[in-house]
Amino acid sequence: MSIVGLLLAVGAPALPGARCRGRAHLFDEPEPGEPAEQVDQRHAQALGLCQHCPSLTASAAWLASLPARHRPAGVVAGRTYHRNPKNLRAKAEQP
Repeated sequence: MSIVGLLLAVGAPALPGARCRGRAHLFDEPEPGEPAEQVDQRHAQALGLCQHCPSLTASAAWLASLPARHRPAGVVAGRTYHRNPKNLRAKAEQP
């Protein structure tokens, strides 16, 4: 499921002016077999969009309100999250 689909499913807020709109493929978690270099390039683009997004604060507040097990993987609110058997963890090296 794409980040957008997941966000809609868990009740993400309206994010006026969100730079991710129409670019969900950049934010999604890695697809099985997707080369790591390709994932890194997509996620770097997504993180760049987040840095200047007028909805970043609202997105981060929404994400923080979710239990860890309900947080989507991929790039969300300017951070990269990876699937973990227990929950999702943020990638240590954030911009």
